[in-house]
Amino acid sequence: MRIIFIIILCILPILLTGCWDQHLLVNRTLVNGISFDVTEEGKINGSVRALSIQSKGGGQFDIYDELVSAERPTPVGLALDIDSRIAGEIDTSKAFVVIIGEELAKKGIHPFIEIFYRNMNSYMSSKIIISKGKATEILSVEKEKSPIAFVILQLLNGTEADMVIPKETTFTVWKKMLDPGEDMILPYVERVESNKVEVAGVALVNDDQYTGITLSREKSSILMLLMDQLSKKNRMALTMGSEGKGRAISFATRDLRRNLEVLVDKDNKITCKIDVKMNVEVGSYTQDLSKRLNIKKLNKDLSDELTKQAKEITDILLQANCDALGIGRRISSFHPELWKKINWNEEYQNVQFEPNVKVNIIKTGNVF
Repeated sequence: MRIIFIIILCILPILLTGCWDQHLLVNRTLVNGISFDVTEEGKINGSVRALSIQSKGGGQFDIYDELVSAERPTPVGLALDIDSRIAGEIDTSKAFVVIIGEELAKKGIHPFIEIFYRNMNSYMSSKIIISKGKATEILSVEKEKSPIAFVILQLLNGTEADMVIPKETTFTVWKKMLDPGEDMILPYVERVESNKVEVAGVALVNDDQYTGITLSREKSSILMLLMDQLSKKNRMALTMGSEGKGRAISFATRDLRRNLEVLVDKDNKITCKIDVKMNVEVGSYTQDLSKRLNIKKLNKDLSDELTKQAKEITDILLQANCDALGIGRRISSFHPELWKKINWNEEYQNVQFEPNVKVNIIKTGNVF
């Protein structure tokens, strides 16, 4: 019996020679960034930023970063065309960013998200971005140390941490496109120099179409507060009073409590009340140093200014017909009969927003 056991142990290593489904990096081309644009002829231009890894022997490799493009009347088949122009097997499982040009995004982003959602090898945490101008111009930026897709990913992670843009991925975008009661906002990037890209704010989306309306970084930070999107802290800077003559202040939000209430009266008029209470730490403030700082007055002034800007932002959301606060979802949940009777795309613009922001300064620094 012992001899039989030893024979089996000797045979097993021969049968288990390795993984049948292994994929060697040297045989694959890793796509780390993808862009889509519409051409003047109405065709779809798809581009990828690909990393090709080639073995030099002795455990050393050469890495090549290249931009490859293809055009077709529809997104279907673009991957095949691009694959035929790249050495090795194309791998999109590391496609960290998907950039859609603004003109194409106005027509709808659904067909371009579906490509990744139905592919079992796709990276469902890819960041979905709308670009000012052509998306290819963003993806074609050349960086000395790191491929541009990685640079953009780091920019997005930084602005997400500062609560300037939402954490949207292929997975979350797909879910919101299927939800008639909520619209999404997406990061809006632009090329500011020949080799620099910045996050300019957020793009407002209705259903799956970019509305052509954006919010700056400052206003998008306030929108994130209205959406109750505070994980750690939110750093902001604004001017209270008339432009050029007002008092500049910067602060970080340490604690946020938001209450959103949707009311429907007997005439089916919809009112959305948003009460925001926030504890903040003042980073800098241009005050008259000859006078003692009046914290109570500063609390009121800052509250009034943020309430004013919050109302401006909700007015912009109505203009863009972008239900970023998910009012429709609350109507469908708590007023199902009304939801069945109305066309939310039309009725949303009649919603009356009543935002109110109350600030409590908990720290002013060592100088004040």
